[in-house]
Amino acid sequence: MRIRPITAAAGLLLALTLTACSSSEEPATDKPTASATTAAPTTTAPVDLTAATEACIEAVRQSLKTTPTGEDLERPTECEPLDDSAYLEAYMKGLQQRNQDGRDELQRQIDEAASADAATP
Repeated sequence: MRIRPITAAAGLLLALTLTACSSSEEPATDKPTASATTAAPTTTAPVDLTAATEACIEAVRQSLKTTPTGEDLERPTECEPLDDSAYLEAYMKGLQQRNQDGRDELQRQIDEAASADAATP
């Protein structure tokens, strides 16, 4: 017997919620607003995607030098003009370049150790 009052209360709550959601919308008007009629069209300078991609790759590479594990790496500002797909490609290229930097440094240290070992009698 307690189900009916609970069901009625739930139905009333749902109706109030739907009413509140629908009344929060602004009524549509047929008149254009003053800002819409006086706003000048904005033009943005075309973005050189090749230059933006190269800048993004270098920014990712430098970011990975300071955060080697890549954790908490935020999207560099140089990468903002790129969409998500292009950013992912640039990120991967920057990561590859950073990995190559690490391999080059390791090889330099190996060569240095080998030459120091060869010089020791």
